[in-house]
Amino acid sequence: MGCACNQRGKTQFEVTMDAGRGRVAFTSGSKPTATTVAQRYTGSAVRVKDTGEIVHHNETYEVIQSAKGPVLFVTSDLEAAKENAATRETSYVRERETGEIVHTHPEVLGRVDAMQRKTAALAKAEAAAETAEAPA
Repeated sequence: MGCACNQRGKTQFEVTMDAGRGRVAFTSGSKPTATTVAQRYTGSAVRVKDTGEIVHHNETYEVIQSAKGPVLFVTSDLEAAKENAATRETSYVRERETGEIVHTHPEVLGRVDAMQRKTAALAKAEAAAETAEAPA
């Protein structure tokens, strides 16, 4: 019987070395099998073959595009994670265990500041409108 790896539309998972940046050590149609195999290789990661999205790893930091977005890069070195995040627009670095954001791209901070200023200006305008409408 032939190999079933050419099934169209079926998601394939790759166990890759060097936290998803190295060579492919194993490919499977089963995520649990790929995850089990990845545990045998230090520093490996499991990623979706078509998209490159990392779905399992043992590294400390993840670079993500949005708070709930896919993992784009993983490493145990915070500085390497920050450098990778700097190359991507609107990216974050978070800790894998806690999910806490430990670094954001400067452009994201600029957007947050602009949103806070806009919200403060709207609140001030609403307060001014309410005091103007109040009877004397």
